[in-house]
Amino acid sequence: MAHPFWHGCNYPWSTDGTTIYYGLDFGANVWGSHLGVSTRRPAIERDFAQMAALGFRVARWFVFADGRAGIVYDDRGLPVGVDSHFFADLDTACEVAAGAGIRLALVLLDHRWMFEGVRDTIADPATGALLEVRLPHGRAHILQSSAGRAALFARVFEPLVRRYGIRGERADLAEHVLAYELMNEPDFVIEEWERDVSAHVPRPLKFEVLAQMVTSLSALVHSCGPALTTIGCARLHNLWAWDDPSLGLDVLQIHSYPDTRHPGRDLDPATTPASSLGFSKPVLLGEFPGDSAEQHPPNASPVVQPMDDVLESAVLGGYAGAWPWSFSGTDGYGRLPSAPLAAFARRHPALVNRRATGSP
Repeated sequence: MAHPFWHGCNYPWSTDGTTIYYGLDFGANVWGSHLGVSTRRPAIERDFAQMAALGFRVARWFVFADGRAGIVYDDRGLPVGVDSHFFADLDTACEVAAGAGIRLALVLLDHRWMFEGVRDTIADPATGALLEVRLPHGRAHILQSSAGRAALFARVFEPLVRRYGIRGERADLAEHVLAYELMNEPDFVIEEWERDVSAHVPRPLKFEVLAQMVTSLSALVHSCGPALTTIGCARLHNLWAWDDPSLGLDVLQIHSYPDTRHPGRDLDPATTPASSLGFSKPVLLGEFPGDSAEQHPPNASPVVQPMDDVLESAVLGGYAGAWPWSFSGTDGYGRLPSAPLAAFARRHPALVNRRATGSP
C-alpha cells in the first residue's frame, strides 16, 4: 500500500523547564487560570523551530487530555462548549506549526479522561510553587452517558474540527492539521480488554461505545476536509480491533515500549514489516522511546533499540512513520538526542523538514 512516511515526534505538551503544561496548553483551566499557548507564544515558537531543525514534519500534541482545561461544563458536569481562550490558543498552535513547516496530529482526549481519584501536581500561576491537587471530579461520566457523548461531540469536537476544515473560519490553517485522534491509548479504559484496564478506571467503557465515537469523529473529520483520523493503541494484541473499515480510520497507530520482562508484547519494526501485520490500513509507530539506553523510568527494563535503528527499520518496513517520545522530555524517557535525527536527515533528505540542521 503506497502512503507517505510522516517524519514526526511526540511534542506532546509544552514545558518551560519547571511547569509541565499537560492538559493546560489550550484554554483556561479548572483551577481558574489561563496558561495556554497564546500566553507563551515565543516559547512555543522556539520549541517548533527546534523540532523543525531536528527534521520533524509532524508534531503529535494533546489537546483536552484529562479535561482540565479548554471546556466549559454545566452544573451536571456536561460540556457546554469550549471556553473563550481555547481557539486563541489552538489558532496560535496551528500558526506556529505552519511557520515551522510542521503539521499537527491533534490528540483530543487522553485515556486519563477516564481516571478517578488521581492526584496531580500543577504550578501556581502567581508564585510558581508546585501544588498537589485533584481534578474537582472525574470526566468518565461524560463518555459513560449518551447525553454526555452527544454534548462533547456537538459542543466541543464539531466546532473544533469545522473551524480548521476547508470551509471553516480558519480554513487557512486546514492543511496544517494532519490528523485527529480521539483518544490516546484507549486500551486502558475498555471493559472487554480486562488484562489492560487501568486500576484507576473503576468504570471502563464498552468497546462498542468507543467504536461509535471513533466512527462519528471519522465521519466529521472527513466531511470537513483532508485531515486524517487515527487512534493511539498501546498494545499490539489490540490493534486488530481498529482495522474495522466501518470505523473510518485512515491510519492504524501502535505504541511500542519493548521491555525485557514482557517479551512479545510490543512491536519491533526491525523484525516485523508493516505488511506482515496483515492490516488493511497504513500502520504508524506513534510512540517509541527516543533514548531508552540512557533515559527510562526506574520501573522499566527496556530492550535497547537506538532511535536511528527504529527510524530506519520503519522506513524499510513500510510504516507510515515512527514518532519518538518525546520532544518535551517531561517524564522518565527524557528528551530526544539530536545525533540520530541528524543522521536520519542526511540519509533521507526528502523525508525531513527543509529546515533540518541536525541540532535544535
